[in-house]
Amino acid sequence: MSSDQQGAALPSPPGPGGPPPPKPRGGSRWPLVAVGAAALAVVLGLLATVLSLRALDQANDARDIAQAAGAARANERPAGSGESSETPTAPAPGTTGAEPPPEPSLSGSAEPSLDPQTPYKEKYVDERLTLRANCGSDLDIDLDKPEVRVTAGEELRFTARCGGNSSYFNLDAKARGSQVDAASLSPADCNERIDKGSIGPDINVPARKGVVICVKTSLSDARERGDTWKMARVHVTDVNDDGTVVLTVSAWDIPL
Repeated sequence: MSSDQQGAALPSPPGPGGPPPPKPRGGSRWPLVAVGAAALAVVLGLLATVLSLRALDQANDARDIAQAAGAARANERPAGSGESSETPTAPAPGTTGAEPPPEPSLSGSAEPSLDPQTPYKEKYVDERLTLRANCGSDLDIDLDKPEVRVTAGEELRFTARCGGNSSYFNLDAKARGSQVDAASLSPADCNERIDKGSIGPDINVPARKGVVICVKTSLSDARERGDTWKMARVHVTDVNDDGTVVLTVSAWDIPL
């Protein structure tokens, strides 16, 4: 081989300013693969943590639901039994355990409100009643009819007195009334006088000529009898020497 052929076959070594030798192919891929694998491992770890927390929450919810269902079944009355699972409360000493319904109150909401425009309906007018009794005896007066000497449902009681003592009237405890100064008062006027100046059953109203008493009958008694509630005006029109007392009575139905 000639010297020329040997010089052509062997490359000249690079000089100081020549291009660098080429890098081996495929040497730069391994770092990228390692980084990607590490990132994927982190993502998978986070996903596993989230799934674990969610599974724990679902388990807690299922436990709470089961406990609530068990408590509800324990409080339910077993089918076919006549007893409740709740413990009955013992009644207080001296009671029967069942409270009676409250009685209607004449001064409360059970009594309708009356005003000057209330449409009263005339029941009877100027009925004459004669009261004659022995000294110390009583006569009961029912203003619903009117009637004297009744044993129940009376609104006024007449007590006869002798020896210079005046006979008198007492109002029944269930009725309301007032002593007024005129025999011509309307039922609306009577109601106003009663509201502003009622008399109690312990007040003695003298049975003297000219005395006038407005009386509102018992609402509870009227309802019990299925009767009408009434406003009455009682006027003492005469008192005889023998102690006989004469009354003139008028009454009106009160609308309910």
